[in-house]
Amino acid sequence: MITRILLLAIGILCSAFFGRAAGAEPLVAGSSPTEAKPSELPTHLQWTRDNPDKRPPPEVRRAVRAEDKAWLMREYHGQPKRGTRIAIAWLLAYVGDDEVFRLFSEALTLGPGSKTPDKGNLGVCFELLFGMGVMAQTNELAFQFLTQAIDHEWWKRERTWREKGETPSGNGFLAGASVWALGLTARSEAGVILDRIRTEGWNNLSSKDPRERYDVAANAYEAKRYLEISRKMGGQAFRDGLFGAEFKRYSLEWRKSEEGLKWLEWACPKDGWPWIWKDLDAHHKFLESRFD
Repeated sequence: MITRILLLAIGILCSAFFGRAAGAEPLVAGSSPTEAKPSELPTHLQWTRDNPDKRPPPEVRRAVRAEDKAWLMREYHGQPKRGTRIAIAWLLAYVGDDEVFRLFSEALTLGPGSKTPDKGNLGVCFELLFGMGVMAQTNELAFQFLTQAIDHEWWKRERTWREKGETPSGNGFLAGASVWALGLTARSEAGVILDRIRTEGWNNLSSKDPRERYDVAANAYEAKRYLEISRKMGGQAFRDGLFGAEFKRYSLEWRKSEEGLKWLEWACPKDGWPWIWKDLDAHHKFLESRFD
């Protein structure tokens, strides 16, 4: 009888042990059995669940930690629509390790998550490229990606998907967005690239389509704005306060500065865009409300 009871007890213990092992979540680096499982929503990330299609405000981005990556990755893959991955993608950009870089680069070149991408994918790619710019502040792979992606021909070679109903200027849009994203890197090397674009023109940066040429110029103007804001705020403050109140104050100051006006005249020459120069204040207000 005693032997039978002992065998039964051992069986129960083994069953319980192996049952837990089969259903247990893998621990991520730095975690412990007492920490929240990746499937559980961290309280400081509730905003992303409530606003999946928006860029997170500075206070939400500042709260993200490397330990949040497992939950963020699961949430990113679990979102049914590409447009509802924007908030998660931005927070992943702030984690910014090589695994996140691979996720972004594959989405941009292989497709943002659908065999037959519907309309709206290019807009999602815009956000992914901006996230790549933030990532490039600390990740060399992300920076190197952007330096290649400013080339229209690079997208033509590397991108294996097309948006449903996409116009021929799709590659130019992505090249221009990549130029813009360079400004978010807060790197001096990005400034060298932007100055080269301004002095040497659009060689190898877009096709001969004048719309694409304008896109690259306008995006270089906005990228230069970001770099100057990062210089005034300092790297960490720029990263933490991106699109916040102080950022917006510096943004408008730069647009109205002598340097800002020179870059605007290069991007939008007075003889080609006379209505802009008739009321610059209105134009600046439009840009400030339209972007960021």
